[in-house]
Amino acid sequence: MLSLLLVSLFSACSLITDDDEADSESASGSTLVVGDKLPSFEVTMNDGTKITTADLLGHVSLVMLFSVDCPDCRWQLPEVQRLWDMTSRRQLPIVLISRANSANAIAEYWQQAKLTMTYSPQSDYRVYRLFAENIIPRIYISDAGGTIRYISTDVNMPTAEQLIEKTNAIIEEK
Repeated sequence: MLSLLLVSLFSACSLITDDDEADSESASGSTLVVGDKLPSFEVTMNDGTKITTADLLGHVSLVMLFSVDCPDCRWQLPEVQRLWDMTSRRQLPIVLISRANSANAIAEYWQQAKLTMTYSPQSDYRVYRLFAENIIPRIYISDAGGTIRYISTDVNMPTAEQLIEKTNAIIEEK
């Protein structure tokens, strides 16, 4: 009886999907992989600064897609904050883009977690879908030409030190 209940529960859980994600078409058609170019995007950060893909060219850069409702993101964001605190934005632009979070929800979480990084609040999946179909957090490190050289998702999430190693290795290849 217990095994039947567990099988039923597992089956029900596997049918749960995010309606917005399941019902919407992807802007990019597929998930980006290492070797792809960063997609063309423009976002407005919470401090009013506009960031485009073109702004990232000429620098190794890091783009993180997150949701404050995601437990893995809540683990990864403080690591990216440590990276933020250890680096110069001129040397390593770091762009944080939310996936379907209100500006108020992000600001509340930022205050609670004592984060100081700028972020772009997105109330929908529009920008996110340029990068991927599902799974957060997502970190993309691209080279100065805008080619994605490293991708991290919710598996083996990197520490700030590991992110520095990845970016330094790309910088040193010049």
